[in-house]
Amino acid sequence: MSRALPTRCLLALVVLVAAALPVTAASAASHAAPKLRVYAVPRTVQFMNHADDRLRGMATNPFKFKSETAVILGDNGKEKGNGPFPGDDILYGFKLFSDAKLTKPTGTALFTCYYEFAKRATCDSYFDLTKGLLLATGQVQFGGKHFSLGITGGTQAYFGALGQVDSVPAARNAQRFDLRVTGQPK
Repeated sequence: MSRALPTRCLLALVVLVAAALPVTAASAASHAAPKLRVYAVPRTVQFMNHADDRLRGMATNPFKFKSETAVILGDNGKEKGNGPFPGDDILYGFKLFSDAKLTKPTGTALFTCYYEFAKRATCDSYFDLTKGLLLATGQVQFGGKHFSLGITGGTQAYFGALGQVDSVPAARNAQRFDLRVTGQPK
């Protein structure tokens, strides 16, 4: 039993050191990640209201609920309340600039957002930059001040990229995107 105690202590020390190494390596990698800041100005917006599909789904479904009890229908059979509702989607096209004064164009971006409940949407974004296309996806709460997306890949210089996109409002009806790119092959 006296021999088991030092062995357990040694094993515990090895486990602690092994657990700490990836954390410090990941922390150092995230601090060293190059950040690209761009400013986006909306250029096009296309909203798709799928009310006709919702009404059709309420009439033919296996769940046997009464359509008049549905939250989104008014007395006249039309949607009530303020949308967007689950299933609606929207496309945003942006022009990107490298400066806050919006004088140096640097590319374009496209967001496709699919609404879920409580005005949340899953958005897929495509940043078309000079070094390639950067892809990111994540949840966005519409009406919120900021959001973050996960970078999931890209093309050319961004092939295999990972990281994060942080977004906050900027001046001149713009949105600021900070793209922190990690995980790129060298």
